[in-house]
Amino acid sequence: MVKAPQSKNDLPPAHRLGVYLLVSIYFSIAVITLLPKSPLESRLIALVSPLTQALNLSQNWKLFSPDLREINFCSHAVVEFADGTTKLYEFPRLEQMSTFDAYRRQKLCKLFQDSMPWPDFSLFWPDVGRFIARANFERSDLANQSDSASNLPVQVSLSYNWVPVSDMDHFEKQSDLKEPNRRFTFFVYRVKPEDLK
Repeated sequence: MVKAPQSKNDLPPAHRLGVYLLVSIYFSIAVITLLPKSPLESRLIALVSPLTQALNLSQNWKLFSPDLREINFCSHAVVEFADGTTKLYEFPRLEQMSTFDAYRRQKLCKLFQDSMPWPDFSLFWPDVGRFIARANFERSDLANQSDSASNLPVQVSLSYNWVPVSDMDHFEKQSDLKEPNRRFTFFVYRVKPEDLK
């Protein structure tokens, strides 16, 4: 019996084993991230987390099926000034706008409602705090005041008000949901003098 000649495209057994191992690890991580929330899933995620971070193999399936929200919420910022006064800024709420305005401002909702309040986006919280502080700093008003440093923004708190959403067995329309009335402050930014230049 004559052996078939080895193809030039065949990998040596050690390389082939390495490829199989990498593919197996990748699909194992994908399967673990798709498991329903449970103590087992939490333990497995903790186990593979160093590997996924080191090799940048983390999986995110929110594009295809985001997690259902368990709360109805709206984001806002509280700006505190040097004289002790505060100002509330509420980020855009599409349900309170006309259809055209809601369509026009949808990108802001994506940024300030879907992304900003969650820990995955904490890297950007200081930038949002600086932006809100600068937006509430009026140079023209200060020029007319004798004590120009009396009413500078000194602190910005990023928060959201929330209320739990009923489960699927007790379905409610969005228009029938209660107004969010519980506050959670997720970031406090102390304004630095250089932020207002």
